[in-house]
Amino acid sequence: MSVKLSFFTGGGVDGIGGNKILLESHGTALFLDFGKSFGEENKYFDEFLKPRSLNGLGDLLAFDLIPPLPGIYREDLVIPTQNWWEKVFSHPAFRDLTIQGVLLSHAHLDHSGYISLLSPDIPVYTSLPSALISKAIQDCGISDFLSEIVYSKRKEILEDGLICSDKNYSNPSQQRPYHVFTHQLLPESVRYFWNQAPGKRPLSPVSLIPILEEKVTIGNLPVRFWSVDHSIPGAGAFGINTPEGWVLYSGDLRMSGKQAKDTQRFTQEAGTLQLLLLIIEGTRASLNTNRGTKHFTEQDVADRISQIIKKAKGLVIADFGPRNLERLISVLKATEEVNRQLVITTRDAYLLEVLSQCGEVDLPNPLSYPHIRVYSEKRVRTSEWESTLLERCRTQYLTAEEVTFHPDDFVFCFSYYDFSELIDINPSGGVYIYSATEAFNEEMQLDAVKLKNWIDHFNFQLFGNPFAQENTDSYDPLHVGGHAQPDELLNIIETIHPRYLLPVHTECFEFFEKHFGTRKDIQLIRPKAGESVVLP
Repeated sequence: MSVKLSFFTGGGVDGIGGNKILLESHGTALFLDFGKSFGEENKYFDEFLKPRSLNGLGDLLAFDLIPPLPGIYREDLVIPTQNWWEKVFSHPAFRDLTIQGVLLSHAHLDHSGYISLLSPDIPVYTSLPSALISKAIQDCGISDFLSEIVYSKRKEILEDGLICSDKNYSNPSQQRPYHVFTHQLLPESVRYFWNQAPGKRPLSPVSLIPILEEKVTIGNLPVRFWSVDHSIPGAGAFGINTPEGWVLYSGDLRMSGKQAKDTQRFTQEAGTLQLLLLIIEGTRASLNTNRGTKHFTEQDVADRISQIIKKAKGLVIADFGPRNLERLISVLKATEEVNRQLVITTRDAYLLEVLSQCGEVDLPNPLSYPHIRVYSEKRVRTSEWESTLLERCRTQYLTAEEVTFHPDDFVFCFSYYDFSELIDINPSGGVYIYSATEAFNEEMQLDAVKLKNWIDHFNFQLFGNPFAQENTDSYDPLHVGGHAQPDELLNIIETIHPRYLLPVHTECFEFFEKHFGTRKDIQLIRPKAGESVVLP
């Protein structure tokens, strides 16, 4: 027997994000994540030039953005007359395949985004928070064939061979089976949320299936889940117990957050296993690391945000990554210390409400918490999920007029994409706290320039710098990322001490070559798109 691992273009190989790694052993096939590669997709598409829903899988297959595996995808996204599979038949990775599931490490789209393309009967195994976040994102987002991670609208093939969504709103969306790792029975409010349709179209519900002991058997393989620290709740690592030994997949993890003990537990317990292979992320791997450089933690960020808000005059805006709820709680605590109120968007309120009820994450319910207000953007037509939410939070509802008259009472959780609301609020000065990742590509640089123009227009004092790189003299500790530092990666690898080491989700494979390229006890493997590795 052997373990076979297959890798695909934009699948976490020689780049950051888009993880989709196929593991096959003992008659069982599992994908480790099935994410969208923003880097690969942005080579051909952008905000205004997107893969066409009317062409189903066609545009993505044409640019090798998804694995050429006919047996894993939704039938309603395949146009029979297009002969796509014949066109990619010569691809080295092409074959018909049946898989038993997807192990989803967390709910960031570069790990989950292409699940929407998979056959709706393929189960997803993940944490309870990751499942709930995925549904909340879909409920609140734009409906298209690339966003249907939890449930999907059936597509129709028209006479001209194009695909369109079923226009009969009485036909239900089909929900995908999710098996969720959790420490308790599912609360009724969570079950209701999961099976509740966000709009007019009903759901054909598939209940969440709880896994209570962090262990489950999928096909012929026992699988283990560990919670790890990351910049989004519910992140986890997986262990697959193959006949040849354990294969571990780290997902994304760090040691700098307030749940660092979870990563430490994973590392220590993994080190006791008969380990064949460690697949580890290397987002922050670098050869330019300066020894002795201070590693900031989430607590350092929380302390700095509190310091700024205590001295602030006028309206305060805190800008941080979407669904970074640990950062949101840090801002909330700083807001309470000065008797201000935290203002969140309806999207954030929708997510916070269900996560506060799931019993897995320590979060306040925004609809009953006195220091939280909910701001609703101006809309000609409000979505059904948002109308229902606003009806439930009448006492927390906040208007632009109230903010205009009392700007010193509030701290807004806004990002660049919420800036149009500032025109109605019309603040005259205040503080803008930039607590998100710095620009690392040309598109983000352009967005950072526009962000700075808005900040200057409304005379905000800027703390943090969207152009700054960490560990430079200008770096203000207002953000830490969701990934382990280079020295932390080395510590994790040495503690776990696998026979084989396979880095993914990295742009610096040379870091791993430097430290493990000549080692005999830990053999380094460099994955390549379109190829497979067979162990042992």
